[in-house]
Amino acid sequence: MQLFLLFVAWVIIAAGVHFAVRHYFLASFVAACAMVLATQFASYLQTGGLDPFWVISSIVGFFMASIVALLVGLPFRLLRQLRSKDLPESGPGD
Repeated sequence: MQLFLLFVAWVIIAAGVHFAVRHYFLASFVAACAMVLATQFASYLQTGGLDPFWVISSIVGFFMASIVALLVGLPFRLLRQLRSKDLPESGPGD
């Protein structure tokens, strides 16, 4: 159950960042960093102290969070690309 809640929290964070930041890879990087910070903060609140292996868990968590952030950002990227193609292009004569 905790793993499911972690995944849901990561998806919510990634969706929020991708909604706010327009650049796909920058949003994915920021979302992955935010997810790692949120995970470390939740761990600190739960255990009352910093994990002795917080560096290792942050590195591994960053790679997992990056994958989630990249996957969650795909629909946002596709919608932005479709909207940019639907906009009428103005030429030099307009």
